[in-house]
Amino acid sequence: MSDQPKTSNIRSRCEEDFQTLTSLNLVWLLTLMIIVSVASLDLVQAAPPKGPAANVGWRFDGTGQFPNITPPDEWSADKNVRWRTSVDVGGYSSPIVAGNRIFITAEMGSLFCLDLADGHILWKKDLFSVDSPDIPKELSSKLMRGCGGDSKQSTPTPTSNGQLVFSINAMGLSACYDMQGNQKWIQILETAGDEEYFSSSPVFHGDRIILTWGCLLALDANNGKIVWKATEALPTHGTPLVTRISEIDVIITPGGNIVRLADGEILCSGLFESTFTTPMVVGEVLYVIDGKPRAYRLPEKIEPGMRPKELWSGKLKGAFMASPTYHDGLIYTIESQKSRVHILDAKTGADVTARNNETSASNESGAPVEGLVRVQFTYASPVARERAIYFFDDSGNTAILEPGRDHRVKRINKLDGGIVGTPFFIDDKIIFRTSDTVTCIGKQP
Repeated sequence: MSDQPKTSNIRSRCEEDFQTLTSLNLVWLLTLMIIVSVASLDLVQAAPPKGPAANVGWRFDGTGQFPNITPPDEWSADKNVRWRTSVDVGGYSSPIVAGNRIFITAEMGSLFCLDLADGHILWKKDLFSVDSPDIPKELSSKLMRGCGGDSKQSTPTPTSNGQLVFSINAMGLSACYDMQGNQKWIQILETAGDEEYFSSSPVFHGDRIILTWGCLLALDANNGKIVWKATEALPTHGTPLVTRISEIDVIITPGGNIVRLADGEILCSGLFESTFTTPMVVGEVLYVIDGKPRAYRLPEKIEPGMRPKELWSGKLKGAFMASPTYHDGLIYTIESQKSRVHILDAKTGADVTARNNETSASNESGAPVEGLVRVQFTYASPVARERAIYFFDDSGNTAILEPGRDHRVKRINKLDGGIVGTPFFIDDKIIFRTSDTVTCIGKQP
């Protein structure tokens, strides 16, 4: 008796079952693809912007820590220069990069937008002259042009959230533009008491712009309206820091105030006072580094009247305008008048700067770095990356140091025109602002 009919029936049923399973698998697979696609779309829509396109300002986020940078170690006037663009003679502001655009202010009150790829000027806004088409006539007539001298109008660095860019000058003229240069709003803020020395830079956070203008205040980025004023948080020359305590966004001012970002309530005041430098937070520790360096343990929870615990304090000789940066347990800063580098142990505050060839009899703190000089003051703040610490002077020199107490100099690079603002690092490029140019340093293709 033959088994052929039975085998054929079994094969037929198996093929039918396979086709059924295949159909079900296809339906399941298509359904899964739709679910994943929808979920992915939601994630794309919900995810906050990352990298230099989100909330950038002076020194990226104010700390001197730029993410994922691989710039060249060597450059000069004719080596590793990607491009160089002439702009108006400019004060002490720093360039920023948002997406593929560079923003920089210049005297007397201009805001420039440059293309990151080749440096050509995409647009420029004149925020100073009497007949400027960028200033409404009703505002133009109220401006006190000339206050602050020839190099103090545009000291604050602009700030951006990736969709908008905000700028303010020493006359209190504040303006917000989209990336294409379309004006969203423009206004005059109440004049601060000492506009000649106005240097504090604004900070973008979400849909708010935090700035110091007479006092600490927050603007709605969409329309420029004042959301709140912390009138007791008095100004200094430094830029405020936005950080978190117990999952709550707070602002720490150079004047020693801790302010809740949501409503401007002052949670702590009189903690310290730093004239020029910006506070720095690493983990749960707040550092204030100037002639009187100190560290505080931030509280575990937010409450009015809270008081961070002082961990250590010290004393450094000299004047400090540059703000510090941090790398692997060490704090780096530079004295402004003599360009002396200072390296502090973050746990103890001890000055661990190796003197190298300098005699131990010297009563100076810190140590000189061969290749760094000064014309007037060292304004630019140091930048840290994994294997290098960058220091700048106002003669155009950049010293690249190996991290560590010995701070061995790897390279001294020179650009003509001087460096006053802190350069902006992005990917394999460095954006320098010299006296009358914006220069992009990058590895030659």
